[in-house]
Amino acid sequence: MIVRGAYLAGLLLVVACALFGARAGAAGPPVSDAPSSGITSGLLGECSVLQQRQQTRCYERGLLALVESSGDPAQALPRIDRQVHATGGVIETSCHVLMHEVGRTWAARHRITLENIFHFVPRSNDPGCSAGFGMGLTMYLGPELVADPRRALDTCAGLPTRFRAFTCVHGTGHALMRGYHGQLRYTVLACWKLGAINAPDCAQGAFHDYWISLGGGDDTTRPKNADESPRSVCGQYSLARPCWYRYFIERRSSVNVYQTDDIVELCRGLVRLQRAGCVSGASLLMSQSRVPVDHSLTCGGLTGTDTLNCLRGVVVPATAGRPSEQLRLIRTCRKLPTTTRWGCYAWFGRTLAVVTNGKFRNAGCGKLRAPHARHSCAAGADRSERPLRTFS
Repeated sequence: MIVRGAYLAGLLLVVACALFGARAGAAGPPVSDAPSSGITSGLLGECSVLQQRQQTRCYERGLLALVESSGDPAQALPRIDRQVHATGGVIETSCHVLMHEVGRTWAARHRITLENIFHFVPRSNDPGCSAGFGMGLTMYLGPELVADPRRALDTCAGLPTRFRAFTCVHGTGHALMRGYHGQLRYTVLACWKLGAINAPDCAQGAFHDYWISLGGGDDTTRPKNADESPRSVCGQYSLARPCWYRYFIERRSSVNVYQTDDIVELCRGLVRLQRAGCVSGASLLMSQSRVPVDHSLTCGGLTGTDTLNCLRGVVVPATAGRPSEQLRLIRTCRKLPTTTRWGCYAWFGRTLAVVTNGKFRNAGCGKLRAPHARHSCAAGADRSERPLRTFS
């Protein structure tokens, strides 16, 4: 998902665009149905000249063909990630969502199970194509997980990186929503069966699926008499922060969130966890127009806990593979008041540890000058196994 900062910001926009149209999880039409004229450069360039619905189907067929021809999704997806990044454009910004459908279709064709899914999970932390395919595999298993959601834990816990484990748990929330036919309350209750460590990140996947379903995208069906208000939906749950997190990006992606005043206006009248969730979600929408360093500095225009909740919308995975950019990001914390500075170091220490498979604790935190900065960063990194609640 990148020219890395711009890519992930673009991805988050296209997650909303996915509301039109991933197809069902049965085997799709043959790859030869893709158009052969109007070819442009790059991977599946022939798809880029089509209208949106046809373009989505074309990319899905083409990406599925690449996975099928490889014979080994775990090894193939990292290569596809690299090809997609080299191509850029629509396929790069939308690959995560496209791969939901590709993963579901591939899983159905090959009849994967909870016992063998770990063989096929992409061996990559890339939050674009690889993460989307992994989530698609998990979504396919939704009906199987309904009987005992805890069966997902062995698979998720057995993955080799914290990022992939998070993706698996988040995908389980999506999968359970499919298994429960879009019944949000039953899905959130099922997420709690995964334990307090996993429930918030599982629920984020469930709430994410709910907001997507209001537009009928990604092979979802809009619930009857659906409640479209996050103030009432999220107010019913103790997990308000993950509930709000994807709301704006999925349902109000056209709203301009460029300054902190925009966030304040969107969240006016909310308090406590509801406000925390709203600020985080509105901040995520800001990632469409600001790269991580600029985004973090902008959050400094808020005060107190609003600042810290705004930082939760910064797309930290956009800095993956760029150590200098990771240091630039966490060093923005020194510009904050002392009341929020240490929380900033702790949050970025934690999320950068997730992105770097723990390496940032020593390689990054140790390069901060102030002793309190190093301590707060390392303390955050030590909490990387805790639930993230808001993370892209």
